[in-house]
Amino acid sequence: MTLLAKINLTRESASAKFHLDLEFNIPSDGITALFGPSGSGKTSLLRCIAGLEENAIATIRFKNDLWQSHDYFLPTHERRIGLVFQRQNLFPHLSSKQNIEFAEKRVSSALYNLNVDSVIDNLEIEHLLNKYPAQMSGGEQQLVALARTLRSNPALLLMDEPLSSLDDPRKNRLLETIKDLNKKHGLPIVYVTHSVDEVLKIADHLLVIEDGKLSVNKPLMEAFEDETINNQVWPHIGAVIEARLTSQTTEYGMYKFEFQGGNLWLPDSNKGIDFKTRLVIFARDISIALSNHTDTSILNKVQAVITKIQEDMNPAFLQIHSKAGPNNFRALVTKKSFNTLELETGKSIWLQIKSVAIST
Repeated sequence: MTLLAKINLTRESASAKFHLDLEFNIPSDGITALFGPSGSGKTSLLRCIAGLEENAIATIRFKNDLWQSHDYFLPTHERRIGLVFQRQNLFPHLSSKQNIEFAEKRVSSALYNLNVDSVIDNLEIEHLLNKYPAQMSGGEQQLVALARTLRSNPALLLMDEPLSSLDDPRKNRLLETIKDLNKKHGLPIVYVTHSVDEVLKIADHLLVIEDGKLSVNKPLMEAFEDETINNQVWPHIGAVIEARLTSQTTEYGMYKFEFQGGNLWLPDSNKGIDFKTRLVIFARDISIALSNHTDTSILNKVQAVITKIQEDMNPAFLQIHSKAGPNNFRALVTKKSFNTLELETGKSIWLQIKSVAIST
């Protein structure tokens, strides 16, 4: 099952002319991150998918349903799309609870396939239900807007930088909720963001748009292994690893995550055994040793083999690419350290990574 789209849209203003011209076919059963600089066309693409751009010349098909072609147009309200944009657009005269219930009234009970109550509990908005939009912060309004959207029981969720108004702790919790919407409830999502961190944490597939044209359309992990994309999209990332929580030490509050090629210890996980997640490490947080040191505070040591040595943008550094199992790592080291350690392609090394430097 896929979301297929071929879109051509031109928009002119007194100061500029924008042209969106792209064609893609992406999976409709995961989270697709739509990534690119400001003004590249990300929001315009979401609006085209939703049927909100009347001037778009488009062919759009979702799973087995045709939404739009040269001689056919399915109205937005019949596409069963959930829209969460940066502007919340809550009804100012209704409380949060009434805003949410308004969406529920517009849905046939026969269409329900999502346990919305359990999802809304995860949004932690019970204390907001009796408040009106003017009484809430922008971040709180965003949470209510998401709850209202879910009450409409969408078949596809389109999210345009939905977490931009939230602080980091709540943002991280909401990223988990968004992943659960897809993984546990089967709700496909197209997610627009400027944040590389958000892309790496939740996306299964990656679309990159530049100047209205598509430059990347690949599964996320495949895109990360592509060196050209890697340098273009996330030049500072050292590793992205699919891992599983296998054990814990309650005495020290540490949790062991295993992956093909090694394991990593992380603090303060609130997940259970067999929990699967994606670990993200910056290149600057990976150091290199020639042996497995025991006289160090660093718990995480992964044996790897150097596959490539590359100049960095900073002339004082080199990028050391290595492989542990199927996983690629990129460490940033000074040229002085490189010469001292006599590093070269094919050499066995130990990667050292602080637990606090690993993001989940």
